[in-house]
Amino acid sequence: MQTTLLKLLCRKNALSYIIFDANFLVVETNNESLAPNSDIHEYLWEIVGLEDEILALSKEKSSIELPMILRDGFYYDLEITGFEDHTRQTLFIATMQQKSKHSQEYANVLKKINKKTLIYELSDEKKQNSSYQEINKHLITLHVDLDGHITMINEAALHFFNLERDEMIGKHFSTFFQPQKSQLSTASIFIAKNSNEEDIFFHADIIPLADKSAKVFENIIVAQDITHLKKIKHELEYAQEHDTLTGLANRHRFLKVLDSKIEKSEEFFLCFVDIDGFHTINEEYGAHAADMLLKHLSRLLLEFIEAGDMLMRLHADTFAIIFESGKKREYIEILLQRLPSLFAENPLYYSDEDIIEFHCTSLLLGYPHDIKENKETLSLAHKLLQRKKIDKQKLPR
Repeated sequence: MQTTLLKLLCRKNALSYIIFDANFLVVETNNESLAPNSDIHEYLWEIVGLEDEILALSKEKSSIELPMILRDGFYYDLEITGFEDHTRQTLFIATMQQKSKHSQEYANVLKKINKKTLIYELSDEKKQNSSYQEINKHLITLHVDLDGHITMINEAALHFFNLERDEMIGKHFSTFFQPQKSQLSTASIFIAKNSNEEDIFFHADIIPLADKSAKVFENIIVAQDITHLKKIKHELEYAQEHDTLTGLANRHRFLKVLDSKIEKSEEFFLCFVDIDGFHTINEEYGAHAADMLLKHLSRLLLEFIEAGDMLMRLHADTFAIIFESGKKREYIEILLQRLPSLFAENPLYYSDEDIIEFHCTSLLLGYPHDIKENKETLSLAHKLLQRKKIDKQKLPR
């Protein structure tokens, strides 16, 4: 009944909602493109880097708001809050309120300005100034003549550069903005240094201005700061190559590193580590305990490896260590002999009542002795790990 009511309210108010758990897996949604148990990061990539703040919402009566999220050609305001369900499980709900038609038109207004709708009267300076201010009062806007010299500039630009108007008027556009393209086009990326000498990236709409005879006499440039998008791009690249649970590099990153090492044709070694009976632990203690065990194991292995080695989580309970090039097999084999006692001496203290003991199976492979290319590595490792686990079960206890 509650779910039906929630869906009705969301439909009436043009709301999209996603309920997800502390592992950022979708529990329920009215978005048909999202499947249950899928990773919410795949749809709401804007939350990358905000995970700790979101998890803190379960303890604080507050919310996280992200305005003007673009999805499927529409803009939404995103709000995330935490709550407990009837079983006292901590959940989170992300609601997306579709913006009004006017908000969307405002976001696209610059694209609609062109020489057919914006005609300047050369003899009417007052009309020029009025039209100029209507373009956008908040973004950096300026006029340049056909030779690229600045003829008019707004307050936002003066504030950004911390300059007076007469220090910019008459100067060439390239004095302040460095285009990534050699010629002006309908849209370009520019770099400018602010008053703190920091590089700021701008997306610029460049609009030709014409008089009544349709003769272009100068261009108007409207520039929007997109530096934050570069940060988002970096965060997305990080998320693509890292496991959200442990923070370790993931399978995607593993294959890239493996490719890079194989291309060098130098000897190197890698070790795979699998938790024995992980599915049993999952069934007996629950998914949360299983996740805590994976985090616990990742910390132990991070303390175990040495400088220059790389630890990665490939999938489920499978981890991989790529040892620094130059290490000999004999040395690594001695190191790996420490793993059984490391796991035995450090069980997971999940609660006052539950101490989860665990064991792992490890496998050492080397290039070019055991593997020749990265395509065969994972399938070979999986096959050999399963064989070792079966052999261990046959040993007398």
